[in-house]
Amino acid sequence: VFATILQGIQRELPGPRRLPLAGGRGDREALEALRRDPPRVLIALGRRGLRAARALGERPFPVVVGAVLLRPEDLGEGMVGLSLAPDPAALFAQLRALVPRARRVAVVYDPRRSGWLVERAREAAAAAGLELEAHAARDLRQAARLYRDLLRRAPEDGSLALWLPPDATTVDGRVILPLVLREAWRRELPVFASNPAYAKRGVLFALYPDNEAMGRRLARLARRCVQTGCRHSARLQALGALRKAINLRTASHLGIHVSIEQQREFALLFPAP
Repeated sequence: VFATILQGIQRELPGPRRLPLAGGRGDREALEALRRDPPRVLIALGRRGLRAARALGERPFPVVVGAVLLRPEDLGEGMVGLSLAPDPAALFAQLRALVPRARRVAVVYDPRRSGWLVERAREAAAAAGLELEAHAARDLRQAARLYRDLLRRAPEDGSLALWLPPDATTVDGRVILPLVLREAWRRELPVFASNPAYAKRGVLFALYPDNEAMGRRLARLARRCVQTGCRHSARLQALGALRKAINLRTASHLGIHVSIEQQREFALLFPAP
């Protein structure tokens, strides 16, 4: 994954200096190298890259963080982040394209992990003509109760859709996903997510990172930060560089016809043709 992201970065910023992080002494040496010879801007990839950037403390250069799920509090002074979380506006646009009768979107989320994303989603939903029904949960047990209640009350006319966010507190593949898929199939409820593996298992569609395009976006953010010190960039951004996966069996069950032309928009089709 990182190799593909680097390809995207190099398309926009040829010849970046690389400092691989493998843990232990090597990471300390990489940080010392940055202190001795500071770059104009640092792009930190992944959770380990974020930790290393924060460990630098005060520094004379801006940092752009990517390839990791982020919260605003993860970013220190002079840092901007491009989260792995897909932009809710893109998710809702895809929902409206496939399920034009949808009027409401329900989501179960942990405010500590995804509060910022749900706030963005409220704005995106309003712009898309949707109502967002957000339910906060602090652990998987509370999330499961909320999902059961939502699914029990869900109308069967397609006006409600369920969003499974990239939130480890409220969504997992072992407990929550089987529960949701079973009841959603029975009630003909559209479900969408941010994990292509979930589309394979039965959600209607998923939007997930386009790694090379993400690299290009990170490089453009880095260039802007060199020019402005990151002052003119949103501190934390959702990911707009996305690919699409769809489950055609689920679409058929929901009465959604996906034309051959529409299918070409999706990088992954399930079941595989």
